[in-house]
Amino acid sequence: MMAGVIFVSRIVLATVIIGLMADPAAADRFPDSFENHLNLINEQIYNEQFDAAEELIDSLPEHPLFGPLRFLFRAALLQTKMKTLETDLGEEDFFEALDSLENRARSLLANDSDSVLAYYYLGHSLAFRALYKGLTGHTWAAVKGGLAAGKAYSRGYAIDSSFHDIALGLGSYRYWKSVKTRLVNWTPLFKNEKKNGIELLLKAVDSSEISRDAARTSLIMIYINEKRFAEAIRICEDMKSKYPKGLTFLWAEGEAFFKLGDFHSAARVYENILERLFVDPGNCFNIIEAAWFLNCCCKKIGKDNNGLERMAGVRKRIESLSISPEIKKRQKKRLKEVMGR
Repeated sequence: MMAGVIFVSRIVLATVIIGLMADPAAADRFPDSFENHLNLINEQIYNEQFDAAEELIDSLPEHPLFGPLRFLFRAALLQTKMKTLETDLGEEDFFEALDSLENRARSLLANDSDSVLAYYYLGHSLAFRALYKGLTGHTWAAVKGGLAAGKAYSRGYAIDSSFHDIALGLGSYRYWKSVKTRLVNWTPLFKNEKKNGIELLLKAVDSSEISRDAARTSLIMIYINEKRFAEAIRICEDMKSKYPKGLTFLWAEGEAFFKLGDFHSAARVYENILERLFVDPGNCFNIIEAAWFLNCCCKKIGKDNNGLERMAGVRKRIESLSISPEIKKRQKKRLKEVMGR
């Protein structure tokens, strides 16, 4: 799951190179055994079946070129799991997987300086690390890591522009870099490459071997940022049908409806999220988050549409939960608003 290949922002879960010769023989770069195995892993990660995903990752076959995929998908699993459960448990294993991935990539480059796969692995190892640094407040480390990831993706894509899996990382990087540097995009050093970034992601959606759904996930957040809400919602609907057990695309759909101003639809999405979270509350962070958005929707909907009654039921269920002091502190403001205090 490569939805985390982003410049520095949480939302972003980034120059089309002209005139490069594509190599038709590289179209099926990954062996069928690996591709099928990786599709199963993706399915379990998107459906938030984390234990099953871990078992599949552990059983990936050894291979000198494709073995690093074990570390790449382990990092993707741990990143998704930590974000989904709102916990840093797994951080040490996450960085260990990234260290192993980066070491394998640099070893491949030492033996073959033109290895597009090595740059693919290296770019992902740097991008995952940059994203995590950004989420934990280490902004300068995130910026440096994002720039290094972009350089690795660019070098790999220059070697082989037919390798559209690397276009996922390059497209995400170029789009979000342009967003973050929009005030200085008129200078030669900071071009506005948003359009080119989207084009690269569309190539990944259409032609990549193992990154199509990750590219769709990246496009959802880009379309929301671009206020292309209908397109974002359409992809969310497709992905929800494909991965019905996960919440990733419900959260994204709720955000799209909310920013669109369709508060009735957004409220239904957040109620759906809450119903599923109440089954297994976990640390309650996400329950408070969804309840806060629902509360905002209900205020917009108003009394005439049962807004107050809908929130009353949610408050009652939240009162019955055992919320830790740490989560109460982190969500202090939103919990207060949700509970009407």
